[in-house]
This record gives sequence, structure tokens and C-alpha cells, in this order.
Amino acid sequence: MLLLALGLLVVRRELSILQDRVAVSGAAPADGLAVGALAPQFPGMRSDDVVLFFFGDCEPCHEVATEVARSADPGGFACVVSDGTMAGSSAGFGRILPEDARVLTGDEAGAVRDRYKVHSGPFGVAVSNGLVVAKGILRYANDLEHLHNAAYGAASVGR
Repeated sequence: MLLLALGLLVVRRELSILQDRVAVSGAAPADGLAVGALAPQFPGMRSDDVVLFFFGDCEPCHEVATEVARSADPGGFACVVSDGTMAGSSAGFGRILPEDARVLTGDEAGAVRDRYKVHSGPFGVAVSNGLVVAKGILRYANDLEHLHNAAYGAASVGR
């Protein structure tokens, strides 16, 4: 009986460890370069930057782009806009973003998306000193603020 109780405790412990590992691995987005990786450099992108990935036919992407337009520092974001499943859908997307936002489209956007290993949107990557310091799927305006603070530091809190 004692051996059976000990065996059950061991099995329970192992299952608990497995659940913890699955929970942690599920929290990190699969897209994008790993945190700590060297960020690829492209014209129009900075060593401290927030790179946002959008698709022209993605409704959540439109919502996040509206939040970028409302932000106090739209120039602090590099917006990579690609066609989604509809060819040419990225063309009208630029009207959502303000003129001072840095927007990359076409083949250049595809190259950035490939080098950053991003396949979904809306997705964001914070780069500080040329390294990826944060990344994630964008759902709320606070997600943009989190990435902005990660890239530009605590001095940007009052933006």
C-alpha cells in the first residue's frame, strides 16, 4: 500500500511538471525571432524600434493600425504591411496609418517579414540596441505601449 501511495505521488508530481512546461511554452508566440536574437537591419528601421506586421485584409490588423494612428508617437513604429489572402489588399491599408508612420510595403515588406520570421498578424517586435527584446501578437492598445516601452525604455512612458 505504501508503495502504491508513493507511486501516485511521483506520477502526480510528474504530471504537474508537465502541465507547467506546457503552460509556459504555450505563452510564448511561435512567430518571430527569439528574444535576444540579433534583429535584421533594413533601410528605414532603427537599432531601437518597434516593428509591426500587418496584412491588408486582416480586420484585427486594421484595429491595431487605428491605435497606431491614435498614438502620440506614430513615427516610433515601423509598419510592415503585406497582402494577405487578397492580392492588392495592402494598398488601401496605408490610409489608416498617419503620414509620419514609417510604412514598408511590397517586396521590401516581404523581405522584412521573411527575415523576422513572422507569418501572422497583427504581430509586433520590439528592438533595443539591435536585439529583439520583446515580441507578441497584438490584441490591445496596451500591447503597443508595452512594445514601445521595451524598445525605447522607461523614458517613453509619458508618450
